[in-house]
Amino acid sequence: MNGILIFLFAAMTAIRAEALEVTQNMQTTIGIFDACEQSLTYKFVGNKYDMRTRLTTTGAFGKLYPFTGKYHAYGTYNKDKFKPEDYGYEVQSRYHHRTKRLTYKDGVPQTRIKTREDRYLEEPALVELERLDDSIDLLSLFGVLTEQVVRADTCDLHRYSFNGKKYSLSEMKTSGHEEIQTPYFAGNALKCKYMLEIQKGASAGFLLNQKMPIYLWILRDKTANAPFIAKVEAEKTPFGKLESYTTSIEVKK
Repeated sequence: MNGILIFLFAAMTAIRAEALEVTQNMQTTIGIFDACEQSLTYKFVGNKYDMRTRLTTTGAFGKLYPFTGKYHAYGTYNKDKFKPEDYGYEVQSRYHHRTKRLTYKDGVPQTRIKTREDRYLEEPALVELERLDDSIDLLSLFGVLTEQVVRADTCDLHRYSFNGKKYSLSEMKTSGHEEIQTPYFAGNALKCKYMLEIQKGASAGFLLNQKMPIYLWILRDKTANAPFIAKVEAEKTPFGKLESYTTSIEVKK
């Protein structure tokens, strides 16, 4: 669950030179289930970025798989060079409470800190020296992607991300533009296809696997021209088709 939700959040991060803060609300259905609701906020001031999201499963899906997750990443950026300073999450499932934090120095992961109930583990991040430039977290990686959307109206990207222990390869390809009409937004959207390649046993979450493409349609806010995802779709999950729609968006400059 958490892998796909980080993706949904991070992929809509708008990169701007001026100060910008965007809050976005989404609703997701999976098969016959009303699956979850999300509150998403990203903020850019000068060369600093800050991203937060909160997710809660709802309805019958929430009764089967109760889950609440909060994710946070911040750091600095300059064009496509992102340097995370801290990344972390806190999740609560039916039986377990877990947290995880990655600390960085000059954009390179240093320490991986995990808790589960009353257990605490702190250990060095297992960074591969040949992949120092590919050791950013997934939220920051999609910040790089969206800078491309803003600058060049393309979502083509082939790059690794790092969770403190394992690497994963994200590949995004532009599929052209398409007129869309959702219950909440309409317009000419940039359509993108996302694929995840799991490296050396890294987990993508039980709804994601490396054989399942995810499609997203990106529109722009009419007041600030800030990109946001209007629609996300994945044809096959263990519970059926996944559809996610942005229901409202608030932009502050």
